[in-house]
Amino acid sequence: MIELTASMVRSFKSCPKKYFFEYIECLKPAESAEALVTGSSYHEYLEKLFRGESFDVVDLPSAMAEAFDRFIPWHNWEVRDVEKEFRVKLAPGIYLKGKIDALCGDGTPVEHKSSSTKPDEKYRARLFLDDQVSSYLLALSLLRGEPVNRIVYTVCAKPKLLPSKKLEGDPEAQARELLARQREWFDTEKVDCFTVVRATQEIEDFKRELVYLGRSLQQGRKVFYRNPSCCSIMPCAYQSICQDYDPECLVGFVKKERQCEELNDGNFEW
Repeated sequence: MIELTASMVRSFKSCPKKYFFEYIECLKPAESAEALVTGSSYHEYLEKLFRGESFDVVDLPSAMAEAFDRFIPWHNWEVRDVEKEFRVKLAPGIYLKGKIDALCGDGTPVEHKSSSTKPDEKYRARLFLDDQVSSYLLALSLLRGEPVNRIVYTVCAKPKLLPSKKLEGDPEAQARELLARQREWFDTEKVDCFTVVRATQEIEDFKRELVYLGRSLQQGRKVFYRNPSCCSIMPCAYQSICQDYDPECLVGFVKKERQCEELNDGNFEW
Protein backbone atom coordinates (compact mmCIF):
# COMPACT_ATOMS: atom_id res chain seq x y z
CA MET A 1 0.00 0.00 0.00
CA ILE A 2 1.19 3.51 -0.88
CA GLU A 3 -0.05 6.63 0.90
CA LEU A 4 0.81 9.97 -0.68
CA THR A 5 0.61 13.51 0.66
CA ALA A 6 1.10 16.84 -1.10
CA SER A 7 4.43 17.25 0.72
CA MET A 8 5.60 13.82 -0.44
CA VAL A 9 4.65 14.57 -4.04
CA ARG A 10 6.42 17.93 -3.93
CA SER A 11 9.52 16.32 -2.43
CA PHE A 12 9.63 13.54 -5.04
CA LYS A 13 9.10 15.92 -7.95
CA SER A 14 11.80 18.31 -6.76
CA CYS A 15 14.36 15.57 -6.08
CA PRO A 16 13.78 11.79 -5.73
CA LYS A 17 16.91 11.58 -3.55
CA LYS A 18 15.42 14.10 -1.13
CA TYR A 19 12.24 12.01 -1.07
CA PHE A 20 14.35 8.96 -0.22
CA PHE A 21 15.94 10.63 2.79
CA GLU A 22 12.71 12.29 3.97
CA TYR A 23 10.13 9.54 3.44
CA ILE A 24 11.94 6.21 2.92
CA GLU A 25 14.67 6.67 5.52
CA CYS A 26 12.38 9.01 7.51
CA LEU A 27 15.17 11.43 8.40
CA LYS A 28 14.80 15.04 9.43
CA PRO A 29 17.29 17.70 10.56
CA ALA A 30 17.90 17.56 14.31
CA GLU A 31 17.11 21.27 14.51
CA SER A 32 14.05 22.66 12.76
CA ALA A 33 14.50 25.65 10.47
CA GLU A 34 13.29 28.93 11.95
CA ALA A 35 10.81 29.44 9.09
CA LEU A 36 9.17 26.07 9.83
CA VAL A 37 8.92 26.82 13.54
CA THR A 38 7.33 30.23 12.84
CA GLY A 39 4.88 28.76 10.32
CA SER A 40 3.83 25.95 12.64
CA SER A 41 3.29 28.29 15.58
CA TYR A 42 1.32 30.70 13.35
CA HIS A 43 -1.03 27.86 12.40
CA GLU A 44 -1.55 27.02 16.08
CA TYR A 45 -2.57 30.60 16.83
CA LEU A 46 -4.97 30.62 13.85
CA GLU A 47 -6.54 27.42 15.14
CA LYS A 48 -7.14 29.15 18.48
CA LEU A 49 -8.62 32.13 16.64
CA PHE A 50 -11.07 29.95 14.69
CA ARG A 51 -12.07 28.06 17.83
CA GLY A 52 -12.85 31.31 19.63
CA GLU A 53 -9.93 31.01 22.05
CA SER A 54 -8.09 34.14 23.14
CA PHE A 55 -4.31 34.53 23.09
CA ASP A 56 -1.74 37.13 24.03
CA VAL A 57 0.52 38.68 21.40
CA VAL A 58 3.91 37.65 22.72
CA ASP A 59 5.95 36.82 19.62
CA LEU A 60 6.03 37.05 15.83
CA PRO A 61 3.63 34.14 15.13
CA SER A 62 1.00 35.57 17.49
CA ALA A 63 1.49 39.03 15.93
CA MET A 64 0.88 37.45 12.51
CA ALA A 65 -2.32 35.82 13.78
CA GLU A 66 -3.41 39.19 15.18
CA ALA A 67 -2.80 40.74 11.75
CA PHE A 68 -4.80 37.90 10.14
CA ASP A 69 -7.72 38.74 12.42
CA ARG A 70 -7.47 42.43 11.45
CA PHE A 71 -7.13 42.13 7.68
CA ILE A 72 -8.78 38.84 6.64
CA PRO A 73 -12.63 38.76 6.57
CA TRP A 74 -12.73 35.30 8.13
CA HIS A 75 -15.71 36.10 10.36
CA ASN A 76 -17.91 35.84 7.25
CA TRP A 77 -16.74 32.31 6.46
CA GLU A 78 -18.69 30.55 9.20
CA VAL A 79 -15.78 28.16 9.75
CA ARG A 80 -17.08 24.71 10.68
CA ASP A 81 -13.91 22.59 10.77
CA VAL A 82 -10.28 23.32 11.60
CA GLU A 83 -7.23 21.16 10.80
CA LYS A 84 -9.42 18.53 9.11
CA GLU A 85 -7.55 15.41 8.02
CA PHE A 86 -8.54 13.25 5.06
CA ARG A 87 -7.63 9.96 3.42
CA VAL A 88 -9.07 8.99 0.02
CA LYS A 89 -8.53 6.05 -2.30
CA LEU A 90 -7.09 6.89 -5.73
CA ALA A 91 -6.63 3.35 -7.05
CA PRO A 92 -6.16 -0.15 -5.57
CA GLY A 93 -3.46 0.20 -2.92
CA ILE A 94 -2.89 3.92 -3.56
CA TYR A 95 -4.23 6.60 -1.22
CA LEU A 96 -4.00 10.37 -0.88
CA LYS A 97 -4.05 11.89 2.60
CA GLY A 98 -3.51 15.30 4.12
CA LYS A 99 -4.86 18.02 6.37
CA ILE A 100 -6.97 21.00 5.32
CA ASP A 101 -6.47 24.08 7.47
CA ALA A 102 -10.17 25.00 7.60
CA LEU A 103 -13.54 24.44 5.94
CA CYS A 104 -16.04 27.27 5.49
CA GLY A 105 -19.74 26.82 6.20
CA ASP A 106 -20.41 26.29 2.48
CA GLY A 107 -17.70 23.61 2.30
CA THR A 108 -15.01 25.76 0.67
CA PRO A 109 -11.53 24.72 1.85
CA VAL A 110 -9.10 27.28 3.26
CA GLU A 111 -5.31 27.09 3.21
CA HIS A 112 -3.06 29.34 5.31
CA LYS A 113 0.50 30.25 4.43
CA SER A 114 3.22 32.40 5.94
CA SER A 115 5.67 33.84 3.45
CA SER A 116 8.98 35.66 3.29
CA THR A 117 7.52 37.82 0.49
CA LYS A 118 4.34 39.80 -0.04
CA PRO A 119 1.42 37.90 -1.65
CA ASP A 120 1.72 39.81 -4.93
CA GLU A 121 0.78 38.73 -8.47
CA LYS A 122 4.02 36.77 -8.86
CA TYR A 123 3.22 34.82 -5.69
CA ARG A 124 -0.32 34.09 -6.87
CA ALA A 125 0.85 32.94 -10.29
CA ARG A 126 2.87 30.11 -8.71
CA LEU A 127 -0.28 28.70 -7.14
CA PHE A 128 -1.83 27.83 -10.50
CA LEU A 129 0.64 24.93 -10.67
CA ASP A 130 0.74 24.16 -6.94
CA ASP A 131 0.26 20.46 -6.10
CA GLN A 132 -1.04 21.15 -2.60
CA VAL A 133 -4.01 23.06 -3.98
CA SER A 134 -4.66 20.26 -6.49
CA SER A 135 -4.38 17.61 -3.76
CA TYR A 136 -6.98 19.25 -1.54
CA LEU A 137 -9.45 19.84 -4.36
CA LEU A 138 -8.98 16.28 -5.63
CA ALA A 139 -9.56 14.83 -2.16
CA LEU A 140 -12.69 16.90 -1.55
CA SER A 141 -14.04 16.04 -5.01
CA LEU A 142 -13.67 12.33 -4.24
CA LEU A 143 -15.12 12.65 -0.74
CA ARG A 144 -18.18 14.56 -1.95
CA GLY A 145 -18.68 12.76 -5.23
CA GLU A 146 -18.77 16.02 -7.19
CA PRO A 147 -16.16 18.52 -8.44
CA VAL A 148 -14.74 20.96 -5.89
CA ASN A 149 -12.92 23.57 -7.92
CA ARG A 150 -11.89 26.42 -5.64
CA ILE A 151 -9.97 27.03 -2.46
CA VAL A 152 -9.52 30.19 -0.37
CA TYR A 153 -5.83 30.96 0.09
CA THR A 154 -4.60 33.27 2.85
CA VAL A 155 -1.05 34.58 2.99
CA CYS A 156 0.70 36.51 5.75
CA ALA A 157 4.13 37.94 4.98
CA LYS A 158 6.77 37.86 7.70
CA PRO A 159 8.50 41.14 8.60
CA LYS A 160 12.27 41.23 8.33
CA LEU A 161 12.77 43.86 11.01
CA LEU A 162 15.90 43.81 13.14
CA PRO A 163 16.20 44.45 16.89
CA SER A 164 17.12 47.98 17.89
CA LYS A 165 20.84 48.44 18.51
CA LYS A 166 20.02 51.24 20.95
CA LEU A 167 18.52 48.69 23.33
CA GLU A 168 21.23 46.03 23.12
CA GLY A 169 21.93 46.37 26.84
CA ASP A 170 18.33 45.49 27.74
CA PRO A 171 17.21 42.30 25.93
CA GLU A 172 13.67 42.40 27.34
CA ALA A 173 13.10 46.01 26.28
CA GLN A 174 14.67 45.23 22.91
CA ALA A 175 12.26 42.31 22.38
CA ARG A 176 9.23 44.42 23.38
CA GLU A 177 10.24 47.23 21.04
CA LEU A 178 10.78 44.83 18.14
CA LEU A 179 7.41 43.17 18.69
CA ALA A 180 5.69 46.57 18.74
CA ARG A 181 7.25 47.47 15.37
CA GLN A 182 6.30 44.07 13.95
CA ARG A 183 2.66 44.57 14.93
CA GLU A 184 2.61 47.98 13.22
CA TRP A 185 4.27 46.63 10.06
CA PHE A 186 1.29 44.64 8.77
CA ASP A 187 -1.25 46.02 6.28
CA THR A 188 -3.48 44.76 3.47
CA GLU A 189 -0.51 44.35 1.10
CA LYS A 190 1.22 41.98 3.51
CA VAL A 191 -1.83 40.02 4.68
CA ASP A 192 -4.26 38.98 1.98
CA CYS A 193 -6.67 36.27 0.85
CA PHE A 194 -7.82 35.21 -2.59
CA THR A 195 -9.41 32.30 -4.42
CA VAL A 196 -7.45 29.72 -6.42
CA VAL A 197 -9.37 27.71 -9.01
CA ARG A 198 -8.78 24.39 -10.77
CA ALA A 199 -10.79 23.18 -13.76
CA THR A 200 -12.36 19.75 -13.32
CA GLN A 201 -10.12 18.38 -16.09
CA GLU A 202 -7.02 19.66 -14.26
CA ILE A 203 -8.09 17.79 -11.13
CA GLU A 204 -8.68 14.59 -13.11
CA ASP A 205 -5.28 14.93 -14.80
CA PHE A 206 -3.63 15.41 -11.40
CA LYS A 207 -5.27 12.23 -10.12
CA ARG A 208 -3.76 10.29 -13.04
CA GLU A 209 -0.34 11.74 -12.19
CA LEU A 210 -0.65 10.59 -8.58
CA VAL A 211 -1.77 7.10 -9.57
CA TYR A 212 1.21 6.82 -11.95
CA LEU A 213 3.59 7.98 -9.21
CA GLY A 214 1.97 5.66 -6.67
CA ARG A 215 2.33 2.64 -8.95
CA SER A 216 5.96 3.49 -9.56
CA LEU A 217 6.58 3.48 -5.80
CA GLN A 218 4.46 0.36 -5.32
CA GLN A 219 6.83 -1.59 -7.55
CA GLY A 220 9.61 -1.14 -5.02
CA ARG A 221 11.68 1.59 -6.60
CA LYS A 222 15.38 0.96 -5.89
CA VAL A 223 17.01 4.00 -7.51
CA PHE A 224 16.32 7.51 -6.21
CA TYR A 225 18.40 9.83 -8.36
CA ARG A 226 19.47 13.36 -7.50
CA ASN A 227 18.19 16.51 -9.16
CA PRO A 228 21.22 18.85 -9.15
CA SER A 229 19.17 21.63 -10.76
CA CYS A 230 17.00 21.79 -7.64
CA CYS A 231 20.09 22.03 -5.40
CA SER A 232 21.18 25.19 -7.18
CA ILE A 233 17.79 26.87 -6.75
CA MET A 234 17.46 26.61 -2.98
CA PRO A 235 19.39 25.02 -0.10
CA CYS A 236 18.56 21.38 0.67
CA ALA A 237 18.38 20.11 4.24
CA TYR A 238 19.96 16.81 3.13
CA GLN A 239 22.90 18.21 1.18
CA SER A 240 25.45 17.15 3.80
CA ILE A 241 24.56 13.45 3.43
CA CYS A 242 23.55 13.35 -0.22
CA GLN A 243 26.88 12.31 -1.75
CA ASP A 244 28.22 10.17 1.07
CA TYR A 245 25.31 8.60 2.94
CA ASP A 246 26.12 6.26 5.81
CA PRO A 247 22.99 5.32 7.81
CA GLU A 248 25.22 4.10 10.65
CA CYS A 249 26.95 7.45 11.04
CA LEU A 250 24.53 10.37 10.91
CA VAL A 251 25.37 13.80 12.30
CA GLY A 252 22.70 16.48 12.50
CA PHE A 253 19.76 14.20 11.67
CA VAL A 254 17.22 12.20 13.65
CA LYS A 255 14.59 9.62 12.75
CA LYS A 256 11.04 10.89 12.43
CA GLU A 257 8.42 9.34 14.69
CA ARG A 258 6.36 8.50 11.60
CA GLN A 259 6.55 9.13 7.88
CA CYS A 260 4.26 12.18 7.93
CA GLU A 261 4.59 13.84 11.31
CA GLU A 262 2.21 16.67 10.37
CA LEU A 263 -0.69 14.18 10.38
CA ASN A 264 -2.23 12.34 13.31
CA ASP A 265 -2.79 9.30 11.07
CA GLY A 266 -6.08 7.93 12.25
CA ASN A 267 -8.74 10.63 12.50
CA PHE A 268 -9.96 10.58 8.89
CA GLU A 269 -13.72 10.52 9.50
CA TRP A 270 -15.87 12.88 7.42
